[in-house]
Amino acid sequence: MTKGRHSFYRRLSEEVAHGVPGEPQALSELLGETASSGPSFSDTVRFWYSGDMTEHLFYQDPLARTFQAEIREISRDRRELVLDRTLFYPEGGGQPGDRGTLQGFAVTNTRKDHDGKILHILESPLPEYMPEHRPDYTPGDTPQRTGESISEGTILTGELDWNHRFDYMQQHTGQHLLSGALFRIARANTVSVHQGAEITTIEIDLQTLPRETLEAVEDEVNHQIRLDAPVRTFTVDQRELEHYPLRRPTSRTGTIRLVEIEGIDRVACGGVHLPRTGLLNLVQTVGHETIRNRLRLSFKIGNRALRDYRERHREITRSAALLSCHPRDLPHRIEAGQRELQDLRRELRLRTEALARHILGAADSPETPRELLLEKEPEELLKALAEEACTDRRRRIILVNRCGGEALWAIVVGEDHPFPQEELRRKVLAPLGAKGGGKAPLWRGVLPEASPERIRTMTRAFLDLWP
Repeated sequence: MTKGRHSFYRRLSEEVAHGVPGEPQALSELLGETASSGPSFSDTVRFWYSGDMTEHLFYQDPLARTFQAEIREISRDRRELVLDRTLFYPEGGGQPGDRGTLQGFAVTNTRKDHDGKILHILESPLPEYMPEHRPDYTPGDTPQRTGESISEGTILTGELDWNHRFDYMQQHTGQHLLSGALFRIARANTVSVHQGAEITTIEIDLQTLPRETLEAVEDEVNHQIRLDAPVRTFTVDQRELEHYPLRRPTSRTGTIRLVEIEGIDRVACGGVHLPRTGLLNLVQTVGHETIRNRLRLSFKIGNRALRDYRERHREITRSAALLSCHPRDLPHRIEAGQRELQDLRRELRLRTEALARHILGAADSPETPRELLLEKEPEELLKALAEEACTDRRRRIILVNRCGGEALWAIVVGEDHPFPQEELRRKVLAPLGAKGGGKAPLWRGVLPEASPERIRTMTRAFLDLWP
């Protein structure tokens, strides 16, 4: 900010503080300059005069990354700062608050309080003194008291977390382009928007959208990106809105900030946007689902789309190499592999069932209660044995398969015998802390700490139920 404009804000604050009637002279003088200063600066002036004591540098130059500002207020716990000017955008309109540093101290969020003041939220309390400049200093160290005190009036250097800011400017501007294209091509109104950490979603007032239409929307948006159209922001009085047709009506009153992508979209919005569509790079559709009879569309926008394309290309290329085929043949090779795997699973199941019949058939008479101990066998074999045992009404058997530190067990008591539910719980399971249950004729569960001694204790307790 120039020295003249800094003095303007001081003059304006003094006039407001002393109750100058009417529009302050400083404001009148400066608004006459906005034609040459640009509409973004006019936005800042009007927002400041409306009650916010912080100059909105993020509207003046959305691509700026560093700035200097004076501390106006420090909260009692010294974790919230109000500055006279800032590049940090406060959370609002679906766009998250900016992050970064102030004089090296981490700012984790930026938001407005109930009075409209922009609060810079620090990760840790601001020290009372500037840390001494030493090579091994990192934010959070206890500063030396010999440094300059930090209080209201102290000048700090701020720096944005630029990756975070630029990412969400891409999401917000890309969403405007997409909503505009959805309205023009599909006559779909945007109902809600969510700018997430991975994807941006747009919910529209349609239940379905043909694939061809959605592709046409994506193609149109990427065409507008290649045209590198300017993104213009300006303020108008609500009485002037009739001269500015909006894609979506606004309920805002007074001075209203508009965001316009020339010839493409115009809407009331207070967010921070890219100055040109070319900075978006790319937009791609990645999913859709119907929620509450409305279609929710998911998009990768900007650098996220480029990263997603790169990762998918790498994965597809690697998958094609593993299957020794061209990437375009991957779907056919995967389908063939799935069919082959289903056939193998079916064959394995049949063989496992045959093995279970053989094992039980070679055992003692089913009239005799018995145990069958397995060691690190597939779970499918235990299941097949239990199910085969259930086919014989005379069978009474406990099956245990020890795998590592625990054992899976199954108990079968055929229909020719009363099912000893209470005895099983009290005499077999509870003493060993075994977990499980079921209904006659089959119970299944897990035995923890399955040492050979504990397994033997469990099987003996089962056999003792039939002396």
